[in-house]
Amino acid sequence: MIYLDNAATAPMRQTAIDAYAETAKQVFGNTQSLHDAGSAADNLLEACRKMWGGLLNVRSEGVYFTGNASEGNQLAIRSLLRGRGEGKREIVTTALEHASVLTAFHELEKEGYRIRYVPVGAEGILDFEQYRKLITDQTALIVIQLVNSEMGAIQPVADCAAYAKEKEVPLHCDIVQAVGKIPVDLEQLGVTSAVCSGHKIGGPKGVGIVWADPGVHWESVYEGTVHQEGFRAGTVDVPGITSATIAGKEAVAEQREAALHAEELQRHLMDRLPKEVLLTGNPAKKSPFIQGLLLPHVEGQWMMLECNRQQIAISTGTACKIGAGEAMSAMSAIGIEQDAARKFIRISFSTSTTKEHIDAFLQVLGTSMAKAVF
Repeated sequence: MIYLDNAATAPMRQTAIDAYAETAKQVFGNTQSLHDAGSAADNLLEACRKMWGGLLNVRSEGVYFTGNASEGNQLAIRSLLRGRGEGKREIVTTALEHASVLTAFHELEKEGYRIRYVPVGAEGILDFEQYRKLITDQTALIVIQLVNSEMGAIQPVADCAAYAKEKEVPLHCDIVQAVGKIPVDLEQLGVTSAVCSGHKIGGPKGVGIVWADPGVHWESVYEGTVHQEGFRAGTVDVPGITSATIAGKEAVAEQREAALHAEELQRHLMDRLPKEVLLTGNPAKKSPFIQGLLLPHVEGQWMMLECNRQQIAISTGTACKIGAGEAMSAMSAIGIEQDAARKFIRISFSTSTTKEHIDAFLQVLGTSMAKAVF
């Protein structure tokens, strides 16, 4: 199969598989146990925490591990809100956020919070002036994703965080589609917290990485939680975390080379894309790893199934949104009508993607569009 759905998940690196297996055999203790097996596990966990601190250029004591990035987003958002107290009840964000964030906001609205959405333009970039206007003395939290998972639009997070700091409002950032793809330096971005994921960069599923500024107050979502300073309940998955850390180290080391490869693939796609097909977003302001395409008269779901029949894996949007009624939220946010949004598909690259893979996809795309019956 030609795999063009790397934004959903990436194949595991062999080094990550080996690290998981070796750790599972040798370092199986519970990090909370006081015997030597527990201490060995805790020491390895601390080493992984320091590694992620270095990769993201932050204080490692603020690194926590969760079951996935979706859980990480929800825990970070709620932990920061609990730390802010009950006085402020507004949250500023965009409609382009990941499903895990939007779901959390739907729940928070029922709890009395007001969610204020910053308008975004046709390229998927937020309106910074409107962003500034939406932040008031009632703003409890700001949530802005760095790279959108549907079209790859890159938000001006550093500018947003700088203004948030002026207003003394914490800013949470989802960096899942950024780590290993574009340069990520949380110190330079200036965010309060951030979340990324192991399985997007060749690590295992089931590991989310969260950083929360140790200088900012947060409170545990679940009372009585003792693991990881109360950030997340449950025995820590040391083999999974070790595997994800190895993958993260390699992905960050390869980032520049991987980005150049993705940019070359993006140019190859754009040069050969049928003129009837619209590439969403501005190639100069987006991640080259993610390509959102709007077809002229073919349903995205139909095209995905046709590609699958030809052993080519693509998607119709973020996997976490499929079936949840929110798969086209990004398209709606940039002004695409619902009927047109149904014709959306997404392909996403990795270092293993080749020009021949793209040519094979374009062949199926062209043939399918030509023979489609309306």
